[in-house]
Amino acid sequence: MRVFFPSKLSSEQIDKLNDEGIVAIAIPLIKTVPLPFSVEEIENFQPDFVVFSSKNGVKHFLSKIPIDYLKTARVIAVGKSTAKLLKSEGIEPLVPQTFSGEGLVELVKTMEIKGKKFLLIKPKVARKVFSEFLKQTGNEVKEIIAYETIVNEEVKEDLIREIEKGIDIFTFTSPSTFKSFLKLSEDKGEKALSRSKIIPIGHVTANAIEKANFKVWKIPEEYTLNGIINTIIEYGGKK
Repeated sequence: MRVFFPSKLSSEQIDKLNDEGIVAIAIPLIKTVPLPFSVEEIENFQPDFVVFSSKNGVKHFLSKIPIDYLKTARVIAVGKSTAKLLKSEGIEPLVPQTFSGEGLVELVKTMEIKGKKFLLIKPKVARKVFSEFLKQTGNEVKEIIAYETIVNEEVKEDLIREIEKGIDIFTFTSPSTFKSFLKLSEDKGEKALSRSKIIPIGHVTANAIEKANFKVWKIPEEYTLNGIINTIIEYGGKK
Protein backbone atom coordinates (compact mmCIF):
# COMPACT_ATOMS: atom_id res chain seq x y z
CA MET A 1 0.00 0.00 0.00
CA ARG A 2 1.25 3.47 -0.93
CA VAL A 3 0.17 6.42 1.19
CA PHE A 4 0.79 10.08 0.37
CA PHE A 5 1.70 12.62 3.07
CA PRO A 6 1.96 16.36 2.30
CA SER A 7 4.75 16.91 4.81
CA LYS A 8 7.89 15.29 6.15
CA LEU A 9 7.63 12.33 8.53
CA SER A 10 9.97 11.36 11.33
CA SER A 11 12.06 8.20 11.02
CA GLU A 12 9.93 6.65 13.77
CA GLN A 13 6.73 7.36 11.83
CA ILE A 14 8.19 5.91 8.63
CA ASP A 15 9.36 2.79 10.46
CA LYS A 16 5.92 2.32 12.02
CA LEU A 17 4.31 2.42 8.59
CA ASN A 18 6.94 0.19 7.00
CA ASP A 19 6.38 -2.42 9.72
CA GLU A 20 2.79 -2.63 8.48
CA GLY A 21 3.86 -2.97 4.85
CA ILE A 22 2.91 0.62 4.07
CA VAL A 23 5.09 2.78 1.82
CA ALA A 24 5.02 6.45 2.84
CA ILE A 25 5.31 9.01 0.04
CA ALA A 26 6.14 12.19 1.94
CA ILE A 27 6.36 15.35 -0.17
CA PRO A 28 6.15 18.76 1.57
CA LEU A 29 3.57 20.69 -0.44
CA ILE A 30 3.83 23.95 1.47
CA LYS A 31 6.55 25.95 3.18
CA THR A 32 6.45 28.85 5.58
CA VAL A 33 8.23 32.15 5.28
CA PRO A 34 8.53 34.71 8.10
CA LEU A 35 6.75 38.04 7.87
CA PRO A 36 7.93 41.26 9.54
CA PHE A 37 6.12 42.37 12.69
CA SER A 38 6.66 45.16 15.19
CA VAL A 39 8.77 44.10 18.15
CA GLU A 40 8.05 47.40 19.90
CA GLU A 41 4.31 46.88 19.53
CA ILE A 42 4.58 43.52 21.25
CA GLU A 43 6.90 44.74 24.01
CA ASN A 44 4.40 47.48 24.87
CA PHE A 45 1.57 44.97 25.14
CA GLN A 46 1.42 42.96 28.36
CA PRO A 47 -0.86 39.99 27.64
CA ASP A 48 -2.55 37.70 30.10
CA PHE A 49 -2.54 34.95 27.47
CA VAL A 50 -0.31 34.21 24.48
CA VAL A 51 -1.72 31.76 21.93
CA PHE A 52 0.34 29.92 19.31
CA SER A 53 -1.59 28.20 16.52
CA SER A 54 1.44 26.23 15.28
CA LYS A 55 5.11 25.48 15.89
CA ASN A 56 5.97 27.79 13.00
CA GLY A 57 4.43 30.62 14.98
CA VAL A 58 6.61 29.73 17.96
CA LYS A 59 9.74 29.58 15.82
CA HIS A 60 9.22 32.89 14.05
CA PHE A 61 8.00 34.70 17.17
CA LEU A 62 10.95 33.62 19.31
CA SER A 63 13.39 34.59 16.57
CA LYS A 64 12.63 38.22 17.53
CA ILE A 65 11.14 38.15 21.02
CA PRO A 66 13.04 36.81 24.08
CA ILE A 67 11.56 33.77 25.80
CA ASP A 68 11.21 35.72 29.06
CA TYR A 69 8.33 37.64 27.48
CA LEU A 70 6.22 34.48 27.70
CA LYS A 71 6.95 33.83 31.35
CA THR A 72 4.59 36.54 32.60
CA ALA A 73 1.58 35.16 30.71
CA ARG A 74 -0.32 31.91 30.37
CA VAL A 75 0.63 30.26 27.09
CA ILE A 76 -1.74 28.18 24.97
CA ALA A 77 -0.48 25.86 22.23
CA VAL A 78 -2.60 24.33 19.48
CA GLY A 79 -1.29 20.83 18.86
CA LYS A 80 1.24 18.50 20.41
CA SER A 81 4.16 19.55 18.22
CA THR A 82 3.57 23.20 19.15
CA ALA A 83 3.43 22.29 22.82
CA LYS A 84 6.58 20.16 22.53
CA LEU A 85 8.56 23.04 21.04
CA LEU A 86 7.42 25.39 23.81
CA LYS A 87 8.32 22.83 26.47
CA SER A 88 11.83 22.61 24.99
CA GLU A 89 12.07 26.35 25.68
CA GLY A 90 10.97 25.89 29.30
CA ILE A 91 7.33 26.90 28.80
CA GLU A 92 4.55 24.56 29.95
CA PRO A 93 1.55 25.49 27.79
CA LEU A 94 -2.13 24.73 28.04
CA VAL A 95 -3.33 22.55 25.14
CA PRO A 96 -6.96 22.35 23.94
CA GLN A 97 -8.47 18.90 23.62
CA THR A 98 -9.35 19.57 19.97
CA PHE A 99 -6.67 21.24 17.85
CA SER A 100 -8.80 23.92 16.21
CA GLY A 101 -10.38 27.32 16.78
CA GLU A 102 -13.39 25.58 18.26
CA GLY A 103 -11.08 23.65 20.59
CA LEU A 104 -9.55 26.92 21.79
CA VAL A 105 -13.00 28.32 22.48
CA GLU A 106 -13.92 25.27 24.57
CA LEU A 107 -10.66 25.56 26.51
CA VAL A 108 -11.04 29.21 27.53
CA LYS A 109 -14.72 28.74 28.35
CA THR A 110 -13.50 26.88 31.43
CA MET A 111 -11.63 30.00 32.64
CA GLU A 112 -12.51 33.47 33.87
CA ILE A 113 -11.41 35.46 30.83
CA LYS A 114 -13.59 38.58 30.59
CA GLY A 115 -11.47 41.71 30.38
CA LYS A 116 -8.22 39.83 29.67
CA LYS A 117 -5.56 40.62 27.10
CA PHE A 118 -4.81 37.99 24.45
CA LEU A 119 -1.86 37.96 22.06
CA LEU A 120 -2.49 35.63 19.11
CA ILE A 121 0.48 34.50 16.99
CA LYS A 122 -0.92 33.49 13.62
CA PRO A 123 -0.19 32.84 9.93
CA LYS A 124 -1.30 35.35 7.29
CA VAL A 125 -4.35 33.26 6.41
CA ALA A 126 -6.21 31.92 9.44
CA ARG A 127 -9.73 31.32 10.66
CA LYS A 128 -11.27 33.92 12.99
CA VAL A 129 -13.42 31.66 15.16
CA PHE A 130 -11.31 32.13 18.29
CA SER A 131 -10.48 35.84 17.94
CA GLU A 132 -14.13 36.70 17.31
CA PHE A 133 -15.20 34.72 20.38
CA LEU A 134 -12.66 36.57 22.54
CA LYS A 135 -13.85 39.97 21.35
CA GLN A 136 -17.50 39.06 21.81
CA THR A 137 -16.81 38.02 25.41
CA GLY A 138 -15.17 41.34 26.33
CA ASN A 139 -11.47 40.71 25.87
CA GLU A 140 -8.71 42.76 24.24
CA VAL A 141 -7.12 40.92 21.31
CA LYS A 142 -3.88 41.69 19.50
CA GLU A 143 -3.04 39.55 16.49
CA ILE A 144 0.52 39.16 15.23
CA ILE A 145 0.92 37.80 11.71
CA ALA A 146 4.30 36.10 12.06
CA TYR A 147 4.49 34.04 8.87
CA GLU A 148 2.68 32.93 5.75
CA THR A 149 2.30 29.59 4.07
CA ILE A 150 3.11 29.34 0.36
CA VAL A 151 2.98 26.57 -2.23
CA ASN A 152 6.23 24.59 -2.54
CA GLU A 153 6.62 24.80 -6.31
CA GLU A 154 9.93 22.89 -6.19
CA VAL A 155 8.20 19.54 -5.63
CA LYS A 156 5.81 19.64 -8.59
CA GLU A 157 7.65 17.13 -10.78
CA ASP A 158 8.22 14.70 -7.89
CA LEU A 159 4.56 14.91 -6.91
CA ILE A 160 3.24 14.16 -10.41
CA ARG A 161 5.74 11.30 -10.78
CA GLU A 162 4.51 9.65 -7.56
CA ILE A 163 0.86 10.15 -8.50
CA GLU A 164 1.50 8.37 -11.79
CA LYS A 165 2.93 5.39 -9.88
CA GLY A 166 -0.35 5.10 -7.98
CA ILE A 167 -1.46 6.17 -4.49
CA ASP A 168 -3.90 4.16 -2.36
CA ILE A 169 -4.52 6.77 0.35
CA PHE A 170 -4.03 10.53 0.26
CA THR A 171 -3.65 12.40 3.56
CA PHE A 172 -3.90 16.15 4.09
CA THR A 173 -2.83 18.08 7.18
CA SER A 174 -4.56 21.40 6.46
CA PRO A 175 -6.73 23.11 3.86
CA SER A 176 -3.49 24.69 2.57
CA THR A 177 -1.89 21.32 1.82
CA PHE A 178 -5.03 20.17 0.01
CA LYS A 179 -5.26 23.32 -2.13
CA SER A 180 -1.53 23.18 -2.86
CA PHE A 181 -1.91 19.56 -3.97
CA LEU A 182 -4.60 20.51 -6.49
CA LYS A 183 -2.52 23.40 -7.80
CA LEU A 184 0.69 21.40 -8.18
CA SER A 185 -0.78 18.16 -9.52
CA GLU A 186 -3.26 19.70 -11.98
CA ASP A 187 -5.75 17.24 -13.52
CA LYS A 188 -3.66 14.20 -12.56
CA GLY A 189 -4.25 14.93 -8.88
CA GLU A 190 -7.99 15.37 -9.28
CA LYS A 191 -8.31 12.04 -11.09
CA ALA A 192 -6.19 10.28 -8.45
CA LEU A 193 -8.27 11.70 -5.59
CA SER A 194 -11.50 10.56 -7.22
CA ARG A 195 -10.39 6.91 -7.15
CA SER A 196 -8.43 6.84 -3.86
CA LYS A 197 -9.19 7.09 -0.16
CA ILE A 198 -8.72 10.49 1.50
CA ILE A 199 -7.87 11.14 5.16
CA PRO A 200 -7.84 14.75 6.43
CA ILE A 201 -6.24 15.65 9.75
CA GLY A 202 -9.52 17.04 11.11
CA HIS A 203 -12.92 18.52 10.34
CA VAL A 204 -11.68 21.88 9.03
CA THR A 205 -9.55 20.14 6.40
CA ALA A 206 -12.37 17.69 5.70
CA ASN A 207 -14.71 20.60 4.97
CA ALA A 208 -12.25 22.04 2.44
CA ILE A 209 -11.98 18.67 0.70
CA GLU A 210 -15.74 18.10 0.58
CA LYS A 211 -16.32 21.66 -0.64
CA ALA A 212 -14.18 20.74 -3.66
CA ASN A 213 -16.52 17.77 -4.26
CA PHE A 214 -14.20 15.00 -3.08
CA LYS A 215 -15.25 12.33 -0.61
CA VAL A 216 -13.52 12.00 2.77
CA TRP A 217 -12.92 8.42 3.84
CA LYS A 218 -11.91 8.65 7.52
CA ILE A 219 -11.18 11.41 10.04
CA PRO A 220 -8.73 10.44 12.80
CA GLU A 221 -9.78 10.70 16.43
CA GLU A 222 -6.58 12.64 17.19
CA TYR A 223 -5.94 15.61 14.92
CA THR A 224 -2.22 14.95 14.42
CA LEU A 225 0.07 13.15 11.98
CA ASN A 226 0.26 10.26 14.43
CA GLY A 227 -3.52 10.21 14.52
CA ILE A 228 -3.56 9.90 10.73
CA ILE A 229 -0.98 7.11 10.84
CA ASN A 230 -2.93 5.18 13.46
CA THR A 231 -6.08 5.49 11.35
CA ILE A 232 -4.24 4.16 8.28
CA ILE A 233 -2.88 1.20 10.21
CA GLU A 234 -6.27 0.41 11.75
CA TYR A 235 -8.45 0.85 8.68
CA GLY A 236 -6.10 1.03 5.68
CA GLY A 237 -6.75 -2.48 4.44
CA LYS A 238 -10.48 -2.30 4.96
CA LYS A 239 -13.10 -0.95 2.60
